[in-house]
Amino acid sequence: MNRIPISVVCCEPAEPHYSRIVETTVDAAEFESRVLRTVEQTLAAGEAREMHNAAHDPEHGPVTYVQQVHTGGFSVFVGPPDRLREQYFGPGTYVGFMDDRGPGHASKVGPEGIRRTLRVLRGHLTLGGS
Repeated sequence: MNRIPISVVCCEPAEPHYSRIVETTVDAAEFESRVLRTVEQTLAAGEAREMHNAAHDPEHGPVTYVQQVHTGGFSVFVGPPDRLREQYFGPGTYVGFMDDRGPGHASKVGPEGIRRTLRVLRGHLTLGGS
């Protein structure tokens, strides 16, 4: 069975639902069967987004946004807004976003820019090595 390792930005289970990063794996066949849409993205170095959440899809409800990094990379900032922790993700990594409550996360493209594939998956991933 082929499994994909994914670093998932999700909400802490209790209020105030700060974002955190949890490592998990997903069966590759299940991953592909859940893909609603795929978008190729190239972003310039330093491009940033302030605090935001992984919004629900208007048609499908809760979704997981998965970024697969091909070249370059980006940082994700999670935790309490006044004490954000940075984690960088480079080529070959998969990063999922399903923090749909709380203050959310921030992100910034690294100094080399980034080329990545965004996949929107139906539903939220089950954490813990599903």
